[in-house]
Amino acid sequence: MRKELIKAFHNAVYESDGDLAKNIWNTLAIREKRTARLKFFAFSFIGFISLIGLVPAFIALFDDFAQSGFYEYLSLAFSNNGAIVSYWKELAFSLGESLPVMSLIISFSLIFIFFLSLRYAMKQIIKGQLSLSF
Repeated sequence: MRKELIKAFHNAVYESDGDLAKNIWNTLAIREKRTARLKFFAFSFIGFISLIGLVPAFIALFDDFAQSGFYEYLSLAFSNNGAIVSYWKELAFSLGESLPVMSLIISFSLIFIFFLSLRYAMKQIIKGQLSLSF
């Protein structure tokens, strides 16, 4: 059986199509363009959504700052009293406690996501891989 298989493989001559390599290369190029387009639109969509999400996040951040009394504690640092020199540790702790940490984290993470997606979308454009023509 093995000898018959070896003989069959030797007798079979495979002649490749002359355009096979070109067709494979074109298929790979089309797939790369499709992938680059998909990445560009995905990063653009994520950036757009995070940019829209920044509006309510900043509104909530400003409201939280106003409700926490952070501005009042901060205004003490710029007052003319000499007591601030004596009680600077307590003021620093009060400022730290009055920070709206969760709103800050949400706002900064949305800013980070926006700039990261903008960076990756620009990378797709700069590389020249993106052809917007379908």
